[in-house]
Parts: sequence; structure tokens; C-alpha cells
Amino acid sequence: MRNMKRRLTSAEIKLISYLVYDTPEGAAIIASLESLFVEEMDDGGMGSLKVVVEGEDRRRYGGTVADMDSHDVDGMYLLISVIVDTDHNFYELDIFKGDFSPLIKIPDVSIDVRCGI
Repeated sequence: MRNMKRRLTSAEIKLISYLVYDTPEGAAIIASLESLFVEEMDDGGMGSLKVVVEGEDRRRYGGTVADMDSHDVDGMYLLISVIVDTDHNFYELDIFKGDFSPLIKIPDVSIDVRCGI
């Protein structure tokens, strides 16, 4: 069963913006975030998201543009990556939690200072 598509939450937008801010693709990705629809990926609830496109999805993996190490509120290790497609558009937010348990909370980041928000 596929998850329902939805908009990104403000916490997800803040995290993705923080990660891509200093990348060549950053400005375009940040500008697109509020208009995107995403679906949660089948990762056991670790928080990974994939951008949903209408019609046939011909996009291909283009690489990781940013990643960071963090910890969930339970202290468990997180590896968070922003993945783009071959056209450098936001494709996936990949969140790996060290014990494979569900993500409790999106990490807080200091985007306010970094992006002037």
C-alpha cells in the first residue's frame, strides 16, 4: 500500500534548507520545497521521504548533495542525506536511524542564523 502524498512539514523544510543551503543546487531546492508533494518511504518509520511527481516518474538518482550526522531525541545515531535527481532537483530526504527504529523527531537545526530566516 502506498502512502498518501502530502506537503513537507515546516520542520522538514527547515532541515532540508539547512542541509542544501551552501550547495550549488541549494537556492533552487529551497525555492521549490513549499510547492512539492512527498510520500513517506517504506523504511520502518525512520522518516525518509520521496518527492511525488504526476504521471510517469522518469527521474533517476543523481547523487547526494548534502548529509549530516545527528541524533534522535532518544540518543540514537541518525544519518540524514538530501538526494537529487539527474537534473539536480530535490528527489529524496533519506534518514537512517542506527537501530532501524522509527524517527521520534526531526532534528532541530539553526537555519534561522544560516539562512537569515
